Amino acid sequence: MRLHSRPTFVTACVAATLVALAGCGSGEGEGTGTTTSSTSSSASSEQTYDEAHIMSAVRKTDKAFRALDPNATIPKDAEWVTDAYRKTYNSDVGELKDLGVVQKGTTTTEDLHLAKSDPDAPGGWYVTVYNCNVSTVRAYIDGEDVSRDPQDEDKPLPKGPRTGVSLDRYTTPDDGQSWQIDDSQILSPEDARASPCAP
Repeated sequence: MRLHSRPTFVTACVAATLVALAGCGSGEGEGTGTTTSSTSSSASSEQTYDEAHIMSAVRKTDKAFRALDPNATIPKDAEWVTDAYRKTYNSDVGELKDLGVVQKGTTTTEDLHLAKSDPDAPGGWYVTVYNCNVSTVRAYIDGEDVSRDPQDEDKPLPKGPRTGVSLDRYTTPDDGQSWQIDDSQILSPEDARASPCAP
């Protein structure tokens, strides 16, 4: 369901100016598009966190992520992100800056839908969430709009807001009490149409 895998991901993000780097993740997430309901926390957890609690925590994390300037790195003291994702994200931001790319606009989350919850995953409990968003982000180099259409990089990106869907992966450092973003992948138009974000 992922559009790109590392190491070509940064180049693809520059060419397509994808949703202010939301979607320029590590490419190593294990999320799927299979919709399931949330389950209780792992056996080692003394507290059970239901879907309502999980999604409330995920919305809090997503809100903090969306508050970032599209050209800024994630601060070291941000508790809503895993160290691995912060490292990858900040590296991608650095590469865009080295190319002279300045991003302008915003990405707004319209809705979030739980896709999968796996409390017994080998690497620890994770959830994947469909992120339905609208972006006005465009890329500029020396003041010139260099935004390209992600579906056809030979064409300029059409003007105006664009709807999109990403599949975001979250992990928990405290058995379900709080959730950190760990990966984000832009869905293809076909997968987006099959997601809960579709009208």
